[in-house]
Amino acid sequence: MRELTKMQKWLYAAAALCLALSIFYEFVPIGYRMTAVVFLFCAVWLALYAMFSRRNTKLSRRMRLALVLFVTLGFPCFLAAEIPVLRDARSDEDTSAPYLIVCGAGVNGTTPSRSMTDRLREAVTWLDENPSGVAVLSGSQGQDEDISEARAMFDWLTAQGIDPARLRMEDQAKNSSGNLRYSLELIEKEGGDPSGRVAILSSEYHLHRLGWMARKLGCQPVLVAAKTTKVSLFINYAIREAFAMWKLWVFGM
Repeated sequence: MRELTKMQKWLYAAAALCLALSIFYEFVPIGYRMTAVVFLFCAVWLALYAMFSRRNTKLSRRMRLALVLFVTLGFPCFLAAEIPVLRDARSDEDTSAPYLIVCGAGVNGTTPSRSMTDRLREAVTWLDENPSGVAVLSGSQGQDEDISEARAMFDWLTAQGIDPARLRMEDQAKNSSGNLRYSLELIEKEGGDPSGRVAILSSEYHLHRLGWMARKLGCQPVLVAAKTTKVSLFINYAIREAFAMWKLWVFGM
């Protein structure tokens, strides 16, 4: 068996490190699935490049070229979606509206997750600044949740002194598209205008996709950003949003 070159040793070592990091982010911290996937991709790419660097055959040269082209062409495609995600990761200047849709996040039993708490704090600020506004709390109950996301948000907000009469629960939505569809239907049933100005609150990395979908559904979205308290989580979900946008562009809602 031919001895590995120095470059191959470095590539395999880097692949092993990436694989270890992928396993760590998949099973140790909560909410870092996208980070784990990115490190797994890097591990596979590095290992394949090292393997096809072993021989200088026609097949090996073609495979190395394919691996390089995959990254060279893929990265601009990623940036095409990621740049708008980062650009829109902020609140609009004027966030006033008759209704605010608050998109749900995970619930730990009956306790809001970190992401949901970030969103609820921003919801309190919006409700204080818009005393006549009504918040639609959107999110169903997941398999590992004891109550619906809508109920968890309602309980948290009322515990903070928010008048229950200003809150509406929408507990059917299982994803971002459902958050918007069902909430706009609820607004229409209440006599509101789902095609008019509607504020949408979520984590800042999520806003570009929500705004895109809301416009497709015919409303005039006003984006309200909840700041993600952990930078590492922001990076994880911002990367995921780029792939989610490509899924929307290719397959629609």
